[in-house]
Amino acid sequence: MTQALKEWAVLLEAAATGRQRFLLRKGGILESSQSFQLESSEFLFFPTWEHQQRDWVRPEFHALFDQAAPSREGEVEIRYWGRAARITQAPSEPAALIEATDSHIWTPEFLEMRYAYRPDLPLYQVEMELFLLPRPAALTVTDGMRGCRSWVELGTDVATEGARRVPQTTPDTT
Repeated sequence: MTQALKEWAVLLEAAATGRQRFLLRKGGILESSQSFQLESSEFLFFPTWEHQQRDWVRPEFHALFDQAAPSREGEVEIRYWGRAARITQAPSEPAALIEATDSHIWTPEFLEMRYAYRPDLPLYQVEMELFLLPRPAALTVTDGMRGCRSWVELGTDVATEGARRVPQTTPDTT
């Protein structure tokens, strides 16, 4: 597999622990249509730190935010691949997602900001299945991988055979 969807590194780590069940997408600034389009139902995840801010995840996930920091400048580690299980338009108001704290890590302020940004574009909720690769793929970040875009071509085939599906249940924290 060579195609990857860029997503916050902290969100991917939260998904791997069952704390994040869906993505919210409008599209990348550098995309021609400026609207998110699912280019493939199966894809690798490219962890990104662009636009990711500690204040946009709830305090109980700040340690996960720190854990997701890149290990080496100019390199990315591909650890997950995903499958879009269902894509729907997000609720028309952020309140429904703000209240669903068991299915995401975002703060109410982030969700309100996300809804307010480019209200002319639809906001999509992508429910996903996440798979942990048997061996991470360390890649050098190229110019084509940088910038605000949803999809990147990795330039190398990353093997997904033997990947393990990550459970979608939220772990008990008591």
